[in-house]
Amino acid sequence: MGLWRRLFSSSSRKARRAEAEGRYREAAAAYAEAGQGEEAARALLFEAARASGPEVRRQALLDALRWLKEDDPKRQDVEGQLGDVELLRAQSDGVHTAEERRRLEQAAKQLELAGQGGRAATAWELLGRTDEAARCLEQAGEVERLEALLDSQGEQDGEVRALREALRDYDAALGSGARLEALTALKRGLSELPEAPELLRARASLEAKMFHRPALTLRFLSRRVRLVGELPVELGREGVFPVRGPGISRRHASLDRAQDKLLVSDLDSRNGTWVDGLLLESRVELGGGARVGLGEDVHLRVSLEGQGWLAVEVLDGIDRGLRGFAGKGELSLPDLPARFAFPGGYPTLTPAPGSGSKLGDREVVTPIELLVGDVLELGGVRVEVEP
Repeated sequence: MGLWRRLFSSSSRKARRAEAEGRYREAAAAYAEAGQGEEAARALLFEAARASGPEVRRQALLDALRWLKEDDPKRQDVEGQLGDVELLRAQSDGVHTAEERRRLEQAAKQLELAGQGGRAATAWELLGRTDEAARCLEQAGEVERLEALLDSQGEQDGEVRALREALRDYDAALGSGARLEALTALKRGLSELPEAPELLRARASLEAKMFHRPALTLRFLSRRVRLVGELPVELGREGVFPVRGPGISRRHASLDRAQDKLLVSDLDSRNGTWVDGLLLESRVELGGGARVGLGEDVHLRVSLEGQGWLAVEVLDGIDRGLRGFAGKGELSLPDLPARFAFPGGYPTLTPAPGSGSKLGDREVVTPIELLVGDVLELGGVRVEVEP
């Protein structure tokens, strides 16, 4: 049946009339008869929302799932609602039979997949599954509940105390921006509890977000700015300052600074490095800035910046507009009330006093050891941290 015939069929008109009068299950049946499965599911979700009892709501949600396609993003939310209905029933009536346990276990999994870690943890606790509950609380970031769960077990031995202290120290350091200290807290806990799954998962998650070389990219005010905390700095497709193009080698050229001199070297690239239009045959030493070509397609403007830094701007090619700085010591960027540095090779940001800087929703005044995915607010400017 064509779209317009479906929309104006007698079943479709009957469905819309029933929906307007609040008879949602009747409307769903009529939509289904008209071949409008998504509308049938929508009507059943309205029925679930106004259901007077948990069983009526559960049945409406189950029926709605029948009409939602497998790839419909609403399925996950409906699964979560089903899990919540079963959890409420278990909290009210208890869990006594094998079938009730099976249904509650399914509910816990549905809530977890729907991103409702706290509710999933409650379901696992009712089942006596402490490890699963702890995992959900950890993923949901509910450290206080996790500590309470550990306390509720009544185990006051050294292992439980060590785990609780490690999680507390980790959470406090992580939220304040002391990420290396947070990692140390986890490693300290793992030295006493090497198999603790909570600590192993937290360490793996933290290490996956940490920087493993002195470089990062910032996005703010529609700009991309690359910071590299070392010299010399390599340019190329796989360089620490990545520049892409068909004529660019993986390791194409190197930039360095010697006091007030700019040093440019070619790294045996396939298409050569050019300085102010001349092909570079050996390392060149310049008194100030220069226009550097990587092959014939990509050009950079390079200049000395402050004390110990170089400034780079990509003028054309895939990465046109990318700006960056490479060097040592501290660096300030226009429009951002903060100083950047790489102590020990790790990217660190120090907010300017009184700037009202935030890490996530938390105001910070101390140095922040940055992670991939951090979102900051510096003087009202949103800053995203990328690798």
